Amino acid sequence: MNQPKKYVFGLDIVAGFLLIFSFFLLIFVPMSSRSTLWKDYRILFVPMDVNEPAILQAAEENGITGVISSQTVESRFSDFEEQGYTGYPFTDKERYSQWFLNDQENIRYMYIPSDKKITKSFFRFLKQNTGSFFIENDTPFSLFQFCIALVFFAVSFFYTCRKKNYLSAAFPFVLYAAFQRGILALSSSILIMYTVAFWIEAIGSSLKFTREQLLFRIKKNPLLVFFPFVALIIAKFNSNISLVLFIFALSAGASFTYIIERFSFFVEEKIDTQKIHKTIRAYVMNPESVAKFWHTRHLLIISSCALFFIVFSSLFLHFSFNKTMKAYQNTLYLPVPETEVGISGFSKEAFNELKKIRTGDELPDLGNLISDTWNAKVMPFVRLDHSPQEIERVSFSDFSVDEKGVVTEQDGLVFNFDDEFIKSVISFRPSPSIEDLLYSQGRFITASYAPKKFPLNRYNSAALLVALVSAIMPLMIILLRVFEK
Repeated sequence: MNQPKKYVFGLDIVAGFLLIFSFFLLIFVPMSSRSTLWKDYRILFVPMDVNEPAILQAAEENGITGVISSQTVESRFSDFEEQGYTGYPFTDKERYSQWFLNDQENIRYMYIPSDKKITKSFFRFLKQNTGSFFIENDTPFSLFQFCIALVFFAVSFFYTCRKKNYLSAAFPFVLYAAFQRGILALSSSILIMYTVAFWIEAIGSSLKFTREQLLFRIKKNPLLVFFPFVALIIAKFNSNISLVLFIFALSAGASFTYIIERFSFFVEEKIDTQKIHKTIRAYVMNPESVAKFWHTRHLLIISSCALFFIVFSSLFLHFSFNKTMKAYQNTLYLPVPETEVGISGFSKEAFNELKKIRTGDELPDLGNLISDTWNAKVMPFVRLDHSPQEIERVSFSDFSVDEKGVVTEQDGLVFNFDDEFIKSVISFRPSPSIEDLLYSQGRFITASYAPKKFPLNRYNSAALLVALVSAIMPLMIILLRVFEK
């Protein structure tokens, strides 16, 4: 009696784990990473000498309201200056202005609410009226890159011989292109999808190869080995995280393809057991068929599409986004969140915690507005040898005499530094102002200048040049096939 075959499912379990893990990280890492430094706001970087009122006017004409800029500094300090409160213990105006002006880097910062759409008209205005600029992305997803990658994937899928294998191996790179912005990320995804089609046509034929025949085919077509490394290097040029996610996409594609192949194997085996004669796969016999593969018409169509989409998308992205800020190693210095209070909301307890976590080197924060308002209100009631910051309650004694001539003392409250006072100050804060941004964080938070890396090179001339050079790869395949005729 025949014993049923026993299969080792260890690789199947590993492949399943890699598939879930890779797909999860391929999407989760970009989506979970905070696109903007400040919650609910995007930072616009422009040169110091730009016409800021003109930018604000253009923004308002395009429905972008609530922009926080250096123009809001005066409204923040006007009431205090009218009362003559300009020195200690009030907030230093010049220090406050550093939220918007960076003299050392020659950069001006403007804060745009994230719920305001950056229109094409406003973007065009920035390109035409600033020497360079950079604006934080509010989402890691790029619809343009997704559509380009998806269209190329669809064309390649239609013209490949083993569609299920191409679907499983190449589709992760459509997601990669969608969640990794930049000329080189899109170029590397197109090139690797083209490479997958190349490999499937090389080894995915219905005819069977001997090991020697397969090695001979690869030896006669060295670009099969060369292309994957080119795509990997291009992804690295985009950014380190792009390289990591590119590897996750490779892992997802490889594990997905393995699972599909294993499933097909079991299905075919079950079908074969029900047949009298098992399925026969013929070996390649013609020596020319070993070296030459891929239907010429299909090869020319897919190669031409790869060439076109790399060149077209690279030029489009370059001329749309190339006027970005220049910085050494893509690092800009700007106001960033430093330390947040452990207590959510804006209460007296949270305010006291804020004072404890300050080091003295931070930029003025929301607590400074509260302190300034308190100092201005209690200053007339405080003795010269006392500091208003040390006082949390201002009251007076009121005396009254009843009909019997009895004198009664009553406590009359003027100001009390409590939750209600803090709520009142925040409610009547000037707007738009940097206090709006700080309030939107949901709790007291300190801020200071720190370096931050931004993807400033993703659309520049160097990226364009690398992408155009990568377009030579499918062009080489076209020329090789043409000259073979």
